[in-house]
Amino acid sequence: MEKVLLDTSYFIAYLNKNDKYHSEALSLSKKIAEFESVITDYILDELLTFLIYRINKNYAINIAKTILNKIDNEELTLYMIGIETLNGALNYLARYDKKLSFTDCTTLSSMDKLRTQFIVSFNSDFDDITLIEFKKPVINIRYL
Repeated sequence: MEKVLLDTSYFIAYLNKNDKYHSEALSLSKKIAEFESVITDYILDELLTFLIYRINKNYAINIAKTILNKIDNEELTLYMIGIETLNGALNYLARYDKKLSFTDCTTLSSMDKLRTQFIVSFNSDFDDITLIEFKKPVINIRYL
């Protein structure tokens, strides 16, 4: 089964009924089910930090517990960023002229390591990116 990286922007849209991408995020659940869903520890960190500051700590804790439960039940895979992935992230930071956050760079490097070109994101920063090691274009499954 192909893997798909779930970006922070997907989770935010899915969780926030006022987000302009909320209904699209909900409908993407069917497409996502066709893949092995992966989240990195950096994406989890970014999501929880966002929720703590934008909503509240208790909500962030509840979401964290839900995600960790899905990981425990093997409904979601957690990819831990290591030194090789960090070095790869620096290569993305250096290569592309567009402003990519370091977390986005770790996501791209993780995609190389996981040998997948698929992502779910509402972040246009992933558009027109070719993976350095895997040598394939990033494909956002929301456009499939």
